[in-house]
Amino acid sequence: MTYKKINGVIPILQTPFDKDGGIDTEGLSAVVEYNIDAGADGIGIALASEVQLFNEVERDQLLKTVVDQTNGRVPVVMNTGSLGTDLAIFYSKRAEELGVDAVMLTPPGSGIGSSNPEAVRQYFRSVTNTVNVSIALQDVQFAQISPQMVADLSDELEGMVACKMETPPTPARIAATVDAVQGKINVLGGGGATYLMEELSRGSTGTMPFSSTPAEFIEIFKLHNAGDIEGAMELFNLRIAPLCHLVSQAPELAIGFHKQILKKRGLIESAAVREPAAKPDKHTQRDIDALLERVIV
Repeated sequence: MTYKKINGVIPILQTPFDKDGGIDTEGLSAVVEYNIDAGADGIGIALASEVQLFNEVERDQLLKTVVDQTNGRVPVVMNTGSLGTDLAIFYSKRAEELGVDAVMLTPPGSGIGSSNPEAVRQYFRSVTNTVNVSIALQDVQFAQISPQMVADLSDELEGMVACKMETPPTPARIAATVDAVQGKINVLGGGGATYLMEELSRGSTGTMPFSSTPAEFIEIFKLHNAGDIEGAMELFNLRIAPLCHLVSQAPELAIGFHKQILKKRGLIESAAVREPAAKPDKHTQRDIDALLERVIV
């Protein structure tokens, strides 16, 4: 079997909601199209999509909408990790049925057995053996996968094509993983792309940023891959770093902040996020408004 590669700029979608709190499929389709038009190498559905807050009907609706709108033009990746192996298998098989090209698995970070390395390895084996799509592993601070475990699993799991390493500090995590896997799989960054330039200099070949600024990331990658590191850094500092700086002050506002960007671009009608959710105070909202006027064109 030929497995789809997961590499380059793969934005993680923000899920827009309608006035009744349901998924705004029209707005979602617009965000997908906006990212594909910008040149994204794939489309992702993951934690920043609020997927962990959706019931099964909503998860199906979300993925069906994305798969239909993408229409095979770029790979679709969905996070199907869970606290339990059986549930992760259920989510992964359902995602495959609905047309996903790859599933991304976080380890069972707070589940029973999650602190046992062999139990975690078996979790990945069990899920991988039930699907016939590409596999990407996702390392995050609350559910970590060591670089060496990533390397070991890349030797063992045939369909594993990539990993997303987000345990901070991410530049060091990326460097250690690149050294461990020795080019067998793609190593991607994340974490809102705050340290994108440092990750690229340490061997990362992709990133999964928010879906609000795809064109900027595509251009940064083009410049970097062409050897224009200075130009890539200049664009990053001008258009991306200010967004990352604001989010770093209040990470809990990140999803809503990027939805405000999408709303300002005219792609979605509401920047609402699922409850419970933090709201920006008047000072932070003032900073957000000023920043959007300055850097969003």
